[in-house]
Amino acid sequence: MTIRLPCKSCGESIHPDTAAKNNGLCMPCMGGYRKDIEAGKKRREQERIYDQSAERKHWVALVKRVHDVPNGFEKLMPPEKTYFSVSVLIGEVYNGGFDQFFSNSSGALYAYALDGLFEMEAEESAAQLVKAKQILFGDARISLDKGERLTQMSHSGFGVDLNDLDKAFCEDQENLGARCKRYAIIHSLYEDD
Repeated sequence: MTIRLPCKSCGESIHPDTAAKNNGLCMPCMGGYRKDIEAGKKRREQERIYDQSAERKHWVALVKRVHDVPNGFEKLMPPEKTYFSVSVLIGEVYNGGFDQFFSNSSGALYAYALDGLFEMEAEESAAQLVKAKQILFGDARISLDKGERLTQMSHSGFGVDLNDLDKAFCEDQENLGARCKRYAIIHSLYEDD
């Protein structure tokens, strides 16, 4: 049985041949990527904890209620509509920018998301949403129908570079996730862990 040795940097046990070859260091420390490994472990642990949280469980149940029944969104209570709309806006913009928000079905939630941002006192984020709407639709009213909305976008600002606006929103100066969580707790949508 080979007795393993501790890495001189991180303390992980390593094979003696590796220690001899790398001046007492494990491969991740020798290669300079130990911090990335540890950060990944920490991120996975945080994700595991979040997956078990009341916030995550509420979100999964809310999405199911919206999508698993006809007119599911319309059956939500007003605070749930606000929470859902702002959360969808955040996810869509983070994933693919304002173009994605407006071109997906979620674009129909524009008015709810805008009202929700104001209700959560996220005026800067609301201003960014309004600016994106203005660029993509001008003064036109946004159609609730996805096909019509895409036609509106193709005639106005679709393809316009919104990267700076997307980036400003994603910098999250107003900590929208925390605002959504606070809103949900205040409105008793779920209890904080």
